[in-house]
Amino acid sequence: MPTAAISPRVVVVTGDVTIDWSVARSRGAASAGSAWSADDSSRAYWKPGGSALLADVITAVANRLQSRPAEGGARRQPGPGPTLEVRHMTAPNGVAPDDARYHHSYALWEGGPLVHERDPAPWRVKEFLGLDNRRVEAGSQAAQAMRVVDDTPDAELVVLDDAGLGFRERSELWPAALQAKGRRPWILLKMARPVASGSLWKQLHARHADRLVVVMTVNDLRRTEVQISRELSWERTAQDLAWELTNNPRVNALSRCAHVVVSVYTAGAFLMSGGRCRLFFDPKAIEGSWQQDHPGGMIGYTTCLTAALARELMRSPESPKIDHGILSGLAGMRRLHIEGYGKRQAAAPGAALAFPIDVVVDELAGSSSAFTAADVQDPVRFLRERPTAGSGPATSGFWSILQDRYTGSLERIARRIVLEGADVALVGVPLGSFGDLLTVDRREIESFRSIRALVAEYHRQPHRKAPLSIAVFGAPGSGKSFGILEVAKSLLRGQIKEITFNLSQFRGPAELLGAFHEVRDLVLKGWLPLVFWDEFDTSVEGQPLGWLRHFLAPMQDGAFQEGQLSHPLGRSIFVFAGGTSDRIESFGTGMGAASFKDVKGPDFVSRLKGYVNILGPNRQRSLDAGAASADPYYVIRRAILLRSILKRERGHLFDKGILSIDPGVLRAFLEIGEYKHGARSIESIVTMSLLTGKTSFERSSLPAAEQLGLHVDAREFLALVQKMDLEGELLERLAEAAHEVYRTGLQSRGATTPSARLDYLQLPEDEKEQNRGTVRDIASKLAVIGYVMIPARSNQPPFDFPHPHLDLLAEMEHDRWMKAKISAIWRYGPRTIKEKRIHKALLPWRRFSKQELSERFTVEEIAALGPRLLPEKEKEKDRDLVRGIPKILAAAGYTVERTRREVAPALADAERPRTARRRRKG
Repeated sequence: MPTAAISPRVVVVTGDVTIDWSVARSRGAASAGSAWSADDSSRAYWKPGGSALLADVITAVANRLQSRPAEGGARRQPGPGPTLEVRHMTAPNGVAPDDARYHHSYALWEGGPLVHERDPAPWRVKEFLGLDNRRVEAGSQAAQAMRVVDDTPDAELVVLDDAGLGFRERSELWPAALQAKGRRPWILLKMARPVASGSLWKQLHARHADRLVVVMTVNDLRRTEVQISRELSWERTAQDLAWELTNNPRVNALSRCAHVVVSVYTAGAFLMSGGRCRLFFDPKAIEGSWQQDHPGGMIGYTTCLTAALARELMRSPESPKIDHGILSGLAGMRRLHIEGYGKRQAAAPGAALAFPIDVVVDELAGSSSAFTAADVQDPVRFLRERPTAGSGPATSGFWSILQDRYTGSLERIARRIVLEGADVALVGVPLGSFGDLLTVDRREIESFRSIRALVAEYHRQPHRKAPLSIAVFGAPGSGKSFGILEVAKSLLRGQIKEITFNLSQFRGPAELLGAFHEVRDLVLKGWLPLVFWDEFDTSVEGQPLGWLRHFLAPMQDGAFQEGQLSHPLGRSIFVFAGGTSDRIESFGTGMGAASFKDVKGPDFVSRLKGYVNILGPNRQRSLDAGAASADPYYVIRRAILLRSILKRERGHLFDKGILSIDPGVLRAFLEIGEYKHGARSIESIVTMSLLTGKTSFERSSLPAAEQLGLHVDAREFLALVQKMDLEGELLERLAEAAHEVYRTGLQSRGATTPSARLDYLQLPEDEKEQNRGTVRDIASKLAVIGYVMIPARSNQPPFDFPHPHLDLLAEMEHDRWMKAKISAIWRYGPRTIKEKRIHKALLPWRRFSKQELSERFTVEEIAALGPRLLPEKEKEKDRDLVRGIPKILAAAGYTVERTRREVAPALADAERPRTARRRRKG
């Protein structure tokens, strides 16, 4: 019995049509530029553009889908089945530049740099020459050219190319499927500026929003009364897009569409679906940066992305994989750019200059490993809901993909960065790369990119004669000069000449004249001077910030006065590097507003065009209290910096990009509390180490403790080098020692418990683990009060430990024990019943306010706690374990010693008796 044929799924493609005229030019080696030369050759080509090009690509995609292998690699079986049929406008023919039926666009093309040594160079757009926009009137030839041949109301997918050239206002040209009642096709709208406007948009939004997929470029959106940052960071761009599409009344109707895709060209894309926002991006690139290595423009980027989305809607209309479509579309854009429109040929420049449909369609069938995806945090999330523990941003006011991807085990990630590199260890994290400078901190990335944009804009404006003035702040040794220099060199390589003046070494303002003359000499020699005015914020002649007034005229007018003569400085970049202020927010704050005004501080700041706060390798501190702020990612910055220094100074320690280093040495570099002189201290320790002729950084290569003490707390550093790995037999031995301390403490007070009557080996497994937990937490407790564990190699005598911090550490031990019990599903009861997992000591150490309680414990932990406070006799058990830390460590041959690091103010406050704290608050 014959099988009934299945009707084809119809795809309709229409919209604005253009005729793209490409002028291919090839210059001879001896070309005279503006003079006529027989060595120069040009040829003009025309190809259908706009919706006509899109229809050709989608037709090729549909044909490829019907002939592709079935899932699993097997070939499709012959016989009737669902097929795809693409219907579109009549193909243009017999076109001339004055053809009134079409809009005409013009572009100048030149062959680009070679892709491969033996491969001809691709042709890319040198310059877009503009558009000849024809009027689209009812019944006109231009209107008739947009009608779909054999249009049907039964189309399952309607693809529209709305380039803002008239189609959006001509309802008589719209496909029948948009008008048919009861039909619910998918509608894929490729929309140009002004977006979200016009009759077509209004009808689609009113009738088909839940089946509408909108595709646009970020620049078309920017030109529609929205504010979206450019080339700063992926996080900033994504959150700008999320806010504008949700809250800006000019475009927020887009948020009610099924899917909105915003292309950031070859760098990435943004997706909003049902209120959820996703970012697709290249971690190694930002908007515009990838194309800098592949010069030239291209026609058809958004066509690639639209065709990739159409492919997913054709493949699986019930549940299209929009994410996959975006990734393959981005890959198609890059393949289009690399391939170009044809190849250079000596006899016929630009021969066969056309969109490489087959190459692009092949690429759309795959996906690109160059791109990754991340959920975008709602920029107003914490205005609507209070952040819970762990849900808020690690840095106030900043969401970062780094923080989303890597929330724990940062030390492990940092170790891998040093050993293998950030691009290997930080998968899917935006990297800020500027020459030899690499950073993953969003704040630094945005600052450096904004400076790079300023320098680029300054370079493009030769009429500007005043210097470009930038300030850079950071702790001593944080790498202020290096960062700015790498940013400038990465943009203007071979044109920059660096020169540095340390103002703290000048005897007075008169010496500035010689410095200005040196800058002027470099300008006259054809260089763009990059002038570092180091320690500009120091005093001069007893006046704090006294240098500022002497820079006002040169910054404003680009000239300096010498007697009666005024000398032009010429084009240059002034970089003012702070010596006393770690960040611009603290610049001048210590002297009061009136005094700051007297020294011309506001006038100086008003002449700055940008600034950077360099974070450096140490943990950042808050401005208000001076305490360490929530800056857990300092260890990542430190790791990147350490690897950079080791590669530069000790490159022989690397084999195929992998560093050979002792784990203890690496741990000390990463976990040391502070480098006294920032990045300079890391560099000094590396250069002082005995590594010549070595293939690995061994412990014995480190400098002596006295030398280390110049740059770090030597005891702490060496303690980290020799830190115990608490695993296996060693952990069991120390856990047994902890149990003995517990037993001895009870016996000294004439008390006992069932556990105290047993040796360690007789304990049940959960109680052994309890002792192991006590041991594992020793290092953390010691760090809180500024102690370290070190091998006992100097006959250290016993001493009174840890007075006056006993209760602080005992409370920490009790909290650790409670959290471990509660995570094992124990709860409070007036009497301990182990079989039922009830314990009478699940009580808070002291009384907390509701806010303190919620900050200290989770909801589940609070629910498991008892209503009273922990009795004094139970507290003594925790105190015994703290007093016994030296005895526990002695079982492994270790002792504890005080470092020079001070206890954090917040912890010192916690050590005070509760009555004293209450008195201070009251």
